[in-house]
Amino acid sequence: MPRDIATVCLDATAADDVTTALTAALAPFEHDAQPVDDRWQGEWDWWHVYGGDGEYGLAVRPGHENDPRLIRSPTWLDGTPRPAQPADRCDGGPRGLLDLDTERTAAGVAAAREWDAWTAFAARFPPAHSLRTIAARGPSATNPPYQAFMAQPVMQALAAWRQSDPDAPTWTKQQDPLQHFAGSREQHAHRAAMRVQTTNVLLTVDGRWIDCFDYTPTPQQPVAANAYFDFADRYLRELPQDAVIVRVRFHS
Repeated sequence: MPRDIATVCLDATAADDVTTALTAALAPFEHDAQPVDDRWQGEWDWWHVYGGDGEYGLAVRPGHENDPRLIRSPTWLDGTPRPAQPADRCDGGPRGLLDLDTERTAAGVAAAREWDAWTAFAARFPPAHSLRTIAARGPSATNPPYQAFMAQPVMQALAAWRQSDPDAPTWTKQQDPLQHFAGSREQHAHRAAMRVQTTNVLLTVDGRWIDCFDYTPTPQQPVAANAYFDFADRYLRELPQDAVIVRVRFHS
């Protein structure tokens, strides 16, 4: 069964007893919980605080590394000791003690540079179409979508670069750069930035369990995943400074 990471948001009162607040916030989503309004909403059969020693850890605002309000679970789910986490990472804490900006900004800057590099490279060739666009036209017995996609001069040149240069930039490894870099420089940078602090699941302060796969897209964000991550990113950054954010690993 899959395991995933949820970002749980709690109000300021949770700081007094995070374990109790987390347990109460997650209880309605236990698999065996009583259905609400005849709707089953089970999402997990076990969970534990997790994240600070991995990619899902939250960065600590400089100068607050030893604040006792930071959340760092000392054990794994089975009670065995967990390795000490880096001083600048944690499993959670009050929003005001967390640095949600530095890594986010860096990701946006890096993505913008990659967009520049791809755009400069692609400008040397005739306009091309993404695989998604070509596939939407329907199958062709003489030229299947993927073959038509790879036959475009820009993709032929990119494939040759990948094969000849093991040190080619990371962006050249994109399977479909025409889709990956679609839109403006600013849009691409934002797409990268909005995924830095977000996880596939967000539990809001008011008790909404929001999953990236179930999020309803909007006309402005027709791709559901993009709409979810855009929403979750804004939600976290706009939380009050005393709201508590916690990473939780769960099994569904």
